[in-house]
Amino acid sequence: MSAYKLETAPFDPRFPNQNVTRYCYQSYLDYHRCQKKRGENFEPCNYFKKVYKSMCPNAWVEKWDDQRESGTFPGRI
Repeated sequence: MSAYKLETAPFDPRFPNQNVTRYCYQSYLDYHRCQKKRGENFEPCNYFKKVYKSMCPNAWVEKWDDQRESGTFPGRI
């Protein structure tokens, strides 16, 4: 039996509909804003990382990471 506990993102009342696109994107922004403001070792930021890793397609996250590295990411972090 595996030692991993599988979880999904909890309900967020800001995003009551089934379309999770905004929830995904907002969680990605929140994670990187939290790290920028609080530092990379601030444990509560990992909540947002868990949510966006659970909700977002990997291709989107890779694209956003590439855009952040090249300075062309459209979001405000």
